[in-house]
Amino acid sequence: MDKYAVIKIGSSQYKVHEGDTLFVNKQNGDISADVLLFSDGRETVIGDPLVKGVSVKLKITGEKRGRKVVVSRFKSKSRYRKTRGYRDEISEVLVEKIEISSGKEQKPVVKAESAPVTEKKEKQSVKKVAGDKKPVTKKPAIKAKKPVKKEAK
Repeated sequence: MDKYAVIKIGSSQYKVHEGDTLFVNKQNGDISADVLLFSDGRETVIGDPLVKGVSVKLKITGEKRGRKVVVSRFKSKSRYRKTRGYRDEISEVLVEKIEISSGKEQKPVVKAESAPVTEKKEKQSVKKVAGDKKPVTKKPAIKAKKPVKKEAK
């Protein structure tokens, strides 16, 4: 049986087991994670939005820099070229332990339950009577301009 958890660090989610090593965006000092899902192999607990009573103990083991990303731009026929590089700072994190409190507050969930069906109100159909229609008005035709008389000199 395999014990694992889905955690959220910053804006990223990770599936972790005990003893795993993660590479995450740089974390200063203590690192905390929110547990979104927990499974011990027999039952699965889904958080709403977080799982209560379960915590993941993390330890920062090192920091390094990520792969270099090179960005270039140029304008043709004008000898304009610029090149820039960027490297992310990354923290190496060790998952020490997935801890469960003694009293589980949430019930195990294997399948998502369907929402209760509510009755929809039927729309009343409105019948149009021939006398209810507005008369169609035709647009007047474009009037021709009267010819302007020129004065003879």
